[in-house]
Order: sequence, then C-alpha cells, then structure tokens
Amino acid sequence: MKTMEEIKKLCVSRRNLSVLGVQVGIYALLVSIWSLVIMLLEHDVDAAKESMRVNAFVLFLLLTVFMANFYLLVPYLFEKRSKVKQCAFWIINLLFILLWNKHIFSIYNADLPDTTIRIGFYQFGVMWTILNYAMVVAAIFVRYYIRHNTLRRQLREQKQKMTEAELAWLKNQLNPHFLFNTLNNISSLTQTSPNNAQKAIGQLSELLRYALYETQPKEVSLNGEIAFIKNYINLMTLRSGSNVEIKSEFVIHNSQLLIAPLVFLTPVENAFKHGVSGNRPSFIHISITEDKGEIIFLCENSNYPKTDMDKSGRGIGLENMYRRLELIYPERYQIEQRISKGTYLIRITIKPCRKTSPPKV
Repeated sequence: MKTMEEIKKLCVSRRNLSVLGVQVGIYALLVSIWSLVIMLLEHDVDAAKESMRVNAFVLFLLLTVFMANFYLLVPYLFEKRSKVKQCAFWIINLLFILLWNKHIFSIYNADLPDTTIRIGFYQFGVMWTILNYAMVVAAIFVRYYIRHNTLRRQLREQKQKMTEAELAWLKNQLNPHFLFNTLNNISSLTQTSPNNAQKAIGQLSELLRYALYETQPKEVSLNGEIAFIKNYINLMTLRSGSNVEIKSEFVIHNSQLLIAPLVFLTPVENAFKHGVSGNRPSFIHISITEDKGEIIFLCENSNYPKTDMDKSGRGIGLENMYRRLELIYPERYQIEQRISKGTYLIRITIKPCRKTSPPKV
C-alpha cells in the first residue's frame, strides 16, 4: 500500500509531469514531421497516413520503454545503489523490451528462405534492441540531470538562508556595539557638560530609531544612511574639545542609490575612538561621494591607539564590517587602509546593485 502511494506521488509530481509533457510533445512532433516529409516527397496522402500509423506505433513502443524506466524501474531499482537491484533492473528491462516489442520481433514469423533477408532481419532485431536500451539509458540520464539540478537548487537555497542568518547575526551584534560606544561617550558628558549630555540623549534617540526600525531592509537609501552618519558626527562633536578638527563632506548625485545599512558606522566610530586625544591636536575628516555609480567612503583621522588598559568597545567592529561587505558585495567592494606618521586612513569603494527603490520588507 505504501509503495503504491509512493508511485502515485512520483507520477503526479510537477517535475515528472513536465517530463511527460515534453516526451509526448517530442513524440507528436517526430510523427508529424516524418509524415510531412513523406507527403512532400511522395505527394501521396495515403502514403503519409500509413507512415503516420507505422511511426506512431514504433515511437510509442520506445516512449513506453522510456516512461516505464523513468517513473518506475530507475527510481525503485537502479537508484537504490544495491547490486542485486541494479542487476534485476537490467534483467527486467531485457524481459520487458522483448515482451513489449514481441510484435516487432515476430513480423517475419514465416520462413525466410533468402539468407540476405534473414541476416537483415537479425541485424534489425539487434539494432532495435539497442535502440530500446538507449531509451533506458536516456531515462537514467534525464533522472540524474533533474536530481542534480534539484540538489544544486537546494544547496543554493540553503546557502542563501545561511548567508541571511549570518548577516542578521552580524547586524544584531552591530547595534549593541554601537549603543555601548555611544552611551560610553554620553556618560563622559554627564560629568563635563550636563547640558550637552541632555542634548546628546535626544540625538541618541534619533540614532536608535533609525538603527532599530529603518535598517530592517537588506538595503536602505544612501541619503538616509548619510543623514544617520551626520547625526552621529554631531553627537560625537558634543564631546570633542576645541583641539579637535572635524570635517565632513557628502556629495551624492544619484539620490536613488541603495546601500547596506550601517556599513560605514564602524570606521566612523573608530575615528572618534582612536582619533581624538584629550591634550593633543586631533582631526577627523569624513566624506562619502558618488562617482559613476560607485560609492566612495573616505575617513582620515589622527591616530592615537587605545592602550591595553582601555577595554571600551573592543573586538567586533572591523571584523564585523569586513564580513558583511564580503557577504553583501562579493567582488564589488575594495578596502584600502594605511597608517603613516600618526595618521590613519581607510577608503571603502562599493559598487551597489542598480536599483531605484528600497526593497520591500
């Protein structure tokens, strides 16, 4: 009973019905083409009809051999990877082909006195058997091709799901990391400038609103991302002293460009974390420009690396950013970094996909 249910399920599957439709279409096409050729060559309607009858019968025998193997014998015997079942597969096929083509093999049942005719008949029998076995091999290869493509599609889908899960995990790491660093800066302001601290809390609420609610799509408007970075720079400027020079420039010609959310946040955070000294002149220059569809992020700042004693927000920032870029923009991004004479520079170039509006969530 279970086997019959499996056979029924196998026969009515969309994939197998598609194969059946293709085979029936090829069968009808071959019969029609051959009859048309006879009609054009012989100019005889009766000859064309007879040709259609004969070829319809002969090709039907081959089609049945193919379908019997594709639906039943190959999946239930050949693909089981059992030597006994595979041996049975070839024996059953031999018996099936001989019985199914009995009428073909017994056309010349009468005595054949002419040796040449007998030899021709034997040769025909051998060639017809080989042609039937060719249908068996064709059924094996068609099933293999379909199964191989199905496995490849499943692997692609699984890889896509794993990539999406990793990206979600990376972004979930990024938000607490950003919040921790921002609260750490506001904590310092509460001691040195309570008024600025109160203002910073208001700005932080705007940043959090964007980070938590506006970054849910895979890609967001570049202009929205720039507005977020501007707000973050303004928030960090409240804590910076008069000895810190902060410059920013944003030149975007295509307002429809999209980008992965918060992808430039880490280098901006690091610029304020490692580029500002409490008693020495410091600078931070940040720019985002667009050139021929490429997004270019540039951040240059004075370099005052934190000591081992400073454990504030260390560990996941840049590594997280590199991994996100690799997953979202494979072979469509470049990163250049260098440190020279107390200056750190990072340049990120991204070639985003050509889209005109943010994807729907």
